[in-house]
Amino acid sequence: MKKPTLRGLLKPTGHHRAVPAPDMSPLANAIATGDAEPGAMAWCPEEERTTYHALHADGSRRCWVCNTETEAGAR
Repeated sequence: MKKPTLRGLLKPTGHHRAVPAPDMSPLANAIATGDAEPGAMAWCPEEERTTYHALHADGSRRCWVCNTETEAGAR
């Protein structure tokens, strides 16, 4: 009897391929109209660490963890 090889045991199925990215245009439109806020990682003075923040058009930001508002230009 022939000894099985790894290649013979693991046949490619195509299921390992990445799922296509969803259509992001609704989110982009919501950000453009002001219905959603873009975000970024920034220093939160209340949490005393870097957290995810919603960025406002005037340059201020709001922490998603503690909801603290930080003025534009602040660290």
